[in-house]
Amino acid sequence: MKQAPFWVDDHPRPDGLTGELPDQTDYLVVGSGYTGLSAALRLAAAGKDVTVIDAGDIAGGASSVNGGFVSRDVKAGIDSVYAAYGPQIGHEMWRATERAVELVRDYAERPGINAVTHTGGMAALGRGSKDLKRFDRHAAWFRSKFNTNWEVVDARDIHTLVGGEAFNVALFDPDGFGVHPARLAFGLTREVHREGVRLVDGCRAIGLERSSSGMRVTTQQGAIEAGEVILATNGHTTRELSKELNRLLLSIGSYIIVTEPLGREAAEAIFPGGVVAWRHKRLLNYMRRTHDDRILIGGRKSLHTGLDLNESAEDLRDALLGYWPELESAAITHVWGGNLGVPFDLTPHIGRIDGAWYALGYAGHGVALSCQLGFELAGMLLGEDPPSAFSQIHHPARSYYSGRSDWFLTPVSTVYRFLDRLNIG
Repeated sequence: MKQAPFWVDDHPRPDGLTGELPDQTDYLVVGSGYTGLSAALRLAAAGKDVTVIDAGDIAGGASSVNGGFVSRDVKAGIDSVYAAYGPQIGHEMWRATERAVELVRDYAERPGINAVTHTGGMAALGRGSKDLKRFDRHAAWFRSKFNTNWEVVDARDIHTLVGGEAFNVALFDPDGFGVHPARLAFGLTREVHREGVRLVDGCRAIGLERSSSGMRVTTQQGAIEAGEVILATNGHTTRELSKELNRLLLSIGSYIIVTEPLGREAAEAIFPGGVVAWRHKRLLNYMRRTHDDRILIGGRKSLHTGLDLNESAEDLRDALLGYWPELESAAITHVWGGNLGVPFDLTPHIGRIDGAWYALGYAGHGVALSCQLGFELAGMLLGEDPPSAFSQIHHPARSYYSGRSDWFLTPVSTVYRFLDRLNIG
């Protein structure tokens, strides 16, 4: 079993796209995941001089190693946004998540990227009357507000989405789909490089201040002057760059394993239509087929980052066999982990802090939303788009979190495991 991301093993990062840090640029993007690449692509297409820097490899964070799920909505649920901010913001944000799905589809289907792997929809999987009632309420609310085409699938038809006996109800969104995240991330990297964007890897940003030309950013490779700075660091946001932004966002760990290739018949017995799916609970699991007929499962036993990968692999394999015991003999070939950026309101944000713009906080819904927020922020800076709905909501902090110690994640993880065992929503 490799302790390495399967996606990057399958589709390695391209060479020859990075260069040296310039002295100045119109726009400096800190972070080279989907947010930063999407923003850079739009800015460069408008003729701007753009530089993207990353502390590690370009597109080397969560964007190239995630589960590859694309769907509408935000982690908190647009119904929560609707209740907190009213129908106007609620509708604007929902429409933005719809545009996000289409934007990713456009990116993923471009020649040379070809990252779409499954178009069988997205399903929240559950079991029993409690989950059925939750799904019915959820579908009815979204249908009444946004005329969605979501459907509740009961025990009679659950076999069309997922095999086995573990699940007998689902909330199904036919517009969800699955991508190969490394193909998408590295494909976007090539696109921004072709547009003339400078890509600088191994270039950690360690200081940020206003200057006569706009902003001055100190990095491990020297200083750079920029007219505007975009912080697209999400789960890798650090105190050394912005203490204030760091305290608005938690880094949560997420871990993934994949099986060996099962063959088409065995993989279709698990996911017959190629749906991408997740188990409805607090410490959820997300599951799907890969393009080469492996089964992928991700999640976490604890919210902390940096958990032992061997232990995480054991926990995830136990979960996998709990859902599909018939996979007992399937070897696990890869295990890896990464960081999610999670705001306290579980809703992404665009804002400005310490003179720099930021877009982050996807809480596990990042493939679609990160591309969209990068695109929307670039449109705002170019004067082409009105303020995004994600820039019009309050970005809350918590008095017990300064960005230094996440001590509270241990008791929260314990409570979540307890509630999940009782199936308390």
